[in-house]
Amino acid sequence: MASSLPCAPLPVPIRAASVARRIVRTIARMAEPSCSPLAASRFFVALRPDVLASGRLGRLAAELGTRCRGRPLAARDLHLTLAFIGELPLAEGDRLVALLAGLPAKHPGFALDEIGRFGPALLWAGPSEDPPWIAPLVDAVRERLRAGGVRFDARAFKSHLTLVRNARDRAAVGTAIAHLDPKRAHPVSTWRLAVGGSHPEPTPERRYLWRRLPDIEAAGTERRHRSVK
Repeated sequence: MASSLPCAPLPVPIRAASVARRIVRTIARMAEPSCSPLAASRFFVALRPDVLASGRLGRLAAELGTRCRGRPLAARDLHLTLAFIGELPLAEGDRLVALLAGLPAKHPGFALDEIGRFGPALLWAGPSEDPPWIAPLVDAVRERLRAGGVRFDARAFKSHLTLVRNARDRAAVGTAIAHLDPKRAHPVSTWRLAVGGSHPEPTPERRYLWRRLPDIEAAGTERRHRSVK
């Protein structure tokens, strides 16, 4: 009777470990945002509220989103746009920050005492009266962009912080519009100037990628703000 030769055991643990490492590397690459030269982002320059204020406003956005059956912005995405630029290669974000270098990064707070809407489906919060420093800042930002050859939406500035988009309950949107008395207004202690852009891999909690400007303190007076060009 023929005898069978024993087969050498396969190095299963070694092969399994190698496969596992390849899987981990693949998942890690998939989790990273795309930074290829072809990646693009829709850029804008904006003021971001301080952390405490953004948390309160994020809760307001979530509440209005539920009530109006819309898409609320997450707290970290809330902002007040000074200049909308539009789509550029993702790498251009650093150049935009460089163009704005020297402008104050932090600015005095003001309260948002109006809840308004654009069209039938977008709700925003804003001030009933702009602080005196914001118009010169808008002019300075837009002049820097213009000097750098960056195109932007040149429509007149309107202070607003978008809370909810794509609201489907139009009646609820109508009832949400209000002028708030000082006790119900939403205070913001500090605003920070930043360059924002659509995130290459957005989620409901993180739709924008932010680039901060260097910390150059705002002057705190209208005269000093007007002198920044």
